Parts: sequence; C-alpha cells; structure tokens
Amino acid sequence: MNINGLEIEIKRSNRTKTLSINIERDGSVNVIVPIDFEESKILEIVKLKEYEIHKQITYKRELNKESINRKFLPGQSFLYLGKSYNLQIVENQQEPLKLSNDKFLLSSKSLDKAEDVFIKFYKVNGKPILENRINYYKDFIKEKPNEIKIVDLKTRWASCTPLGNLNFHWKCFMAPPAVLDYLIVHELIHLKHLNHSRAFWDDVSIIIPDYKTHEDWLRKNGVKLTLNDNL
Repeated sequence: MNINGLEIEIKRSNRTKTLSINIERDGSVNVIVPIDFEESKILEIVKLKEYEIHKQITYKRELNKESINRKFLPGQSFLYLGKSYNLQIVENQQEPLKLSNDKFLLSSKSLDKAEDVFIKFYKVNGKPILENRINYYKDFIKEKPNEIKIVDLKTRWASCTPLGNLNFHWKCFMAPPAVLDYLIVHELIHLKHLNHSRAFWDDVSIIIPDYKTHEDWLRKNGVKLTLNDNL
C-alpha cells in the first residue's frame, strides 16, 4: 500500500483483533490487521496517523546516523551483554573467537571471516542465556513458545509468529541483560496478545514495571548494536 509516497506493508493475521502500526528501526512501516480487515478501513486509519508515522520515521532515521561501523582491527571495541571489549588478534588459537581477560580474542586464521565468526559467537553463547531467561519467566507467563531461534531479523529485535515460535536477532546479545530480559518478556507476552493493545502493555508492565526505560534505551542505542553499517 502506498499513501502519498509512503510505502506500507500489510500483514494479515488470524491472531489479532485490532490494527497495529509498526515503524521498524530502518524506517520501514508495516501494519498488522485481522484476516478480514477491509483495505479501505486500513487506508482510513493510516491516513489519520500519517503525520505521526512520518514523525517517527524521521526520528528513527536521525538515530541511524549514530550507527557505528566497526573494523576488525586490534583495539576496536565490540559489545556483549552491554559491556564493551577490545579486540585482540592472536596467533595459535584453536577457537576462531573467544572472550578472555576482558578481551575478544580473534584467531588470525579467522580474520578474513570475522563477521561470520562474531555472529556465530552471539548465536552460540546467546542460546543458553535465552533459554535460561525464558525458563525463569515461565512462572510469570503461562504461555510457552513452540520453538526458539536466534536469527538475523533485519529490522526487528525479535518476533513472535502465529505458530507460537519466538525469533531473536543475534544483535540482542549486545544489549545489557535488563534490556534483553525486556525483549524476552515482550515476545512471551505476544504469545497471548499478537498486538500492542492496552492489555498487552498491561501484562508487560506487571512483569517489568520499568519497561519504558528499556524501550527508550533501545531507541537511543539500538543503532550501536551492530558490527558494521550493513549488519
């Protein structure tokens, strides 16, 4: 759908009863609606929100200017669970990458594939953390995910599919633990509410009363959770 030059992706779901508008980190816009929601009604609602949508797009594009293009050079800092660690290139190390003595140690043999090595590090080390925290929140949230994956979600931190699968971007493991917990709870609550209704946010706030603090942190610092401008 195109409205005055604004391209909007329409996503239909049988798990939502209301319309929700999402502006992604890269400024793209999508609208989630019920299966039988009329397109004319979508157009009407989005037009009413057009000013606010453009305002949010501009805001996110401004934030994107703060992105960091990291180089795989000695002394460059890389994030893990909210902390910054300098990179050191080492010889005679069997593991492609490991965290030791407050440094990321990258094998010289893996330098030509450093991006892939870092992504694998976040995925492998993030999985048990993710499973542990989801297990921790099981007493607060009765719904259980069908499957949990760490993938590249492009413009989203995490997602919940209609089948009850939870997906998390590998970049999530650059964020501080409290922010990661917020993202986990956010998606777990989506197992119950596949929208951002008042009921959804009420359930989130019961478990994480200061969730807005973590949302603000992501809005301001999310563009810094990357390896380079293209990831």
